[in-house]
Amino acid sequence: MSGAYIQARMDHAISSQPRKVLKAPDRPIAIREKYITDSRTLLTLRPQGDARSVAAYKVQDENGVTLFTASGRKYNGRSCREFRDASGLPLFELHRKLSFRNAWSVTLPGGSTAESIATGAPRLAPFGNLVFTFTNVAATDMKGSVDDKKVALEVERHGRVLESFDVVDGDRKVAEVRESVHHNPKLALTPSTRRNYRPVLGIIVTPGVDVSLVTAIAIIVSDSVFGSE
Repeated sequence: MSGAYIQARMDHAISSQPRKVLKAPDRPIAIREKYITDSRTLLTLRPQGDARSVAAYKVQDENGVTLFTASGRKYNGRSCREFRDASGLPLFELHRKLSFRNAWSVTLPGGSTAESIATGAPRLAPFGNLVFTFTNVAATDMKGSVDDKKVALEVERHGRVLESFDVVDGDRKVAEVRESVHHNPKLALTPSTRRNYRPVLGIIVTPGVDVSLVTAIAIIVSDSVFGSE
């Protein structure tokens, strides 16, 4: 990780808007309806391994039980992260694209980026602020076209020492991703200590939100801000 990259991270654009209150959405939102939570849920995202690891990230609940894993960027000779459930069943893939407009895309297993079910596009600055757009599969009671079911979540970066990211749906924050004080043995509080620093992140998800959706956003945030393995 270059010194210029680290400095760019430290000079990122912070959202100037007041932070919204954590509140459940006014309708369920999901890319995988099965994983919509019915209660406030706390998770941890743990980076581990290297680019060829079968599990370069683990997502665990409050009891330390692994719910999801995401592979390294070069696992199985492919340039994407394979996202799996606790049993190893593939759920979707996370691709990083070279174009600035849609830097990230989520596809079904084996799908092409042209058939993405969600995209992440940078906004304001490329380090942590983004818009995550997807078709809400939970919008079963809505009539109209697929475009009518599109949702755009804004990810707002806050904090200059400990990183925090608000996942905003309209007028409310429906999830939050932040550096975990409890789960990191050391915190990188200065630019000089951030080289190769990939912290454990804490995730809060409100009722009515797909936890796999928020986990995908958390992995994008981790890769964008702290660098990939």
